[in-house]
Amino acid sequence: PHTPVRFVQKETKSGIQSVMHCHINSALACFHDALELASDQREIQHVCLYEIGWCSMIELNFEDAFRAFERLKNESRWSQCYYAYLTGVCQGASGDLDGANRVFKDVQKLFKRKNNQIEQFAVKRADRLRKVSPTRQLCILGVIEVLYLWKALQNCSSTKLQIMNQGHVDEPSCRGLKHLLLGSILKCQGNIRDAVQSFQQAIRDEYGRQINSYIQPYAVYELGCILLAKPETVAKGRSFLLQAKEDFTGYDFENRLHVRIHSALASMKEVVPQ
Repeated sequence: PHTPVRFVQKETKSGIQSVMHCHINSALACFHDALELASDQREIQHVCLYEIGWCSMIELNFEDAFRAFERLKNESRWSQCYYAYLTGVCQGASGDLDGANRVFKDVQKLFKRKNNQIEQFAVKRADRLRKVSPTRQLCILGVIEVLYLWKALQNCSSTKLQIMNQGHVDEPSCRGLKHLLLGSILKCQGNIRDAVQSFQQAIRDEYGRQINSYIQPYAVYELGCILLAKPETVAKGRSFLLQAKEDFTGYDFENRLHVRIHSALASMKEVVPQ
């Protein structure tokens, strides 16, 4: 029998509310219930699978995330290229590197929307991981990078942040990325002094800049936000934000960063009248 839509919607809504309040395990239970109830409603299933994939990444449950994104890669028409990349990094993070490598090869074949920033990012990342031969730690770094770019690190528990903090990646091309992500994790943990040092190291990584062009502007922005939080360094923070906005161009997710910079400058005007 067809499940009444209101029951499915209720579970989905409860799941989203749980995510917003960082109750990730409760959210997962709701989305799994909704997925089961929506057995004959494909679009709702895909919404649930997407949320299950994301909540599982936040919980560092890579196998569950892999299974959810693999289904989306195979069933969804929205962006198989993007879902393939998420499938690959989660599969590699769970330890199945051969399987991850096969999926990374598929990402290029599934690249259809040439002007789509998310698909461009997925193709570049999958291609690089294939070339360096992915390790489990590099794939975990890839998962954390996605969580950072989609502003989901703040939804991670202190326990999960601590686990992320302990990862070790020696690949030189990822050094700047590692410092940017470490700085963001430390910032979420409230360790501002060490976060500042990590962001400064990310800014100084010239080799990584050639490969990960977004690292420097994002690290400059992060430093600016930290400086904005203290009355005595507000002016310096503002100059960092303007530097991030004006001194860099042509990098991944540039528009996304400009929105964040605009928001940070607007919040500063509310506190300190210009």
